[in-house]
Amino acid sequence: MDEIGRKKGLGEQAFERLKHDIVWCHLSPGAEVSEAHLCQRYGLGKAPIRHALSRLVENGYVMAIPRRGHVITPITLQSVKDIFDMRLLLEPAAVERACGRVDEARLRQLDAECEQNYEPGNVESEARFMAANRRFHMEIARASGNARLAASLEQIMEEMIRPLHLGFVIRERPSEFNSEHSALIDAVVGGAPDEARRITAEHIESVRALVIDGILTRTSILSANIAPA
Repeated sequence: MDEIGRKKGLGEQAFERLKHDIVWCHLSPGAEVSEAHLCQRYGLGKAPIRHALSRLVENGYVMAIPRRGHVITPITLQSVKDIFDMRLLLEPAAVERACGRVDEARLRQLDAECEQNYEPGNVESEARFMAANRRFHMEIARASGNARLAASLEQIMEEMIRPLHLGFVIRERPSEFNSEHSALIDAVVGGAPDEARRITAEHIESVRALVIDGILTRTSILSANIAPA
């Protein structure tokens, strides 16, 4: 690999590692980070770290602050509400279009993966559960036949990980997720768009209420840098 290719590979590695730690709050919302600190933390040089920070700023995970460096984008209650509003606009529409067009065997397999070896409170286990859960929902979204709709929903699903984690929802509701999955599979396989939309919308509203309640009552708002608006 030439020097340009090697640097590009290290930059991609830095981006993925920083993004993972931001999404799972190993780098706390609102925390100030410097290039020097990140170089030391990840054992990488300035070039890949700068590449990663530039991409993270573009994707909204990090904010560049003049003369101060960078700050992990804080979570606000308004941003949490906005994320769920977007999901409520997108996912029921995708689910409706996917009715009668899904691979039932594949959905049952993905649903089963959500239940495998889940350990509440174990971050790695939670990450596996969230990955399987996202694959389940995206399988349905892609069956809608609208690639732009599916891509937009995938971005929203990724942005939801931080508030879900901070709101303790992941560790407390996996069994309810699986029950809702089963009902949703029945609806989309059976070609029942109204039922599929209802199940999806009710699930999103329920999770939104639990996330906000969990953040307000179970998370230290000051230590997590969560603002009311």
